[in-house]
Amino acid sequence: MSKTSVVQIQNLLKQFPVGGDFFTALKDINLELEKAEFTGLVGPSGSGKTTLLNIIGGLDSPTEGNVDVLGMNLGSASHNERAALRRTQMGFIFQSYNLLPVYSVFENVELPLILNKVEPQERKQLVTQAVEWVGISDKIDSRPAMLSGGECQRTAIARAIVHQPALILADEPTANLDAENSHHIMKIMVRLNKELSTSFIFATHDEKIMDYLRRIIHLDDGQIANDEQIDQPKFDE
Repeated sequence: MSKTSVVQIQNLLKQFPVGGDFFTALKDINLELEKAEFTGLVGPSGSGKTTLLNIIGGLDSPTEGNVDVLGMNLGSASHNERAALRRTQMGFIFQSYNLLPVYSVFENVELPLILNKVEPQERKQLVTQAVEWVGISDKIDSRPAMLSGGECQRTAIARAIVHQPALILADEPTANLDAENSHHIMKIMVRLNKELSTSFIFATHDEKIMDYLRRIIHLDDGQIANDEQIDQPKFDE
């Protein structure tokens, strides 16, 4: 794995038991992603993109093959080692936001810092900075029920980036948003990618996201059908 590689996957196979047989979700996956890439795993439902994203995030394990993420071999790493890698060096953005309803925006964004045992004064500074990044400083004391869908997703992004991780994994992050909010969200993430050199990997079939990507990996029936570099995305801040 080169010094600038964030993800390196070799000969990945992922199968799930179904009855007395196996369903092959991914096969013959060989892939390398460099630092600060803005990449999409693209394909129809059932193509394997979310499964691949979960394996990269250490949330699922390959049946066969080698997966190195941020210098760690996930196959040989323990459960605790994978959890520590996720907690300290990764951020996750989900379609359903996954915010805690009884917590304010501040408290939701602060959670990764508490888990990483950051001191209270530094937590306050980092949360305030992250919330400013995504443009919802005026909502910092609000709970999720008081927010729009776009504001909930901005909160989720702030939570994902508050500890300034090396890698952010986003699963259909604009699926519940209208076009205007989707573009706002993507512009925020492009800016974070450029200014913090954070690597982003999306799992999506949303055309609005694809217009921002600088690399598109097309998955079909569990295999990489095409790996496309985009020199000039349609929307590039």
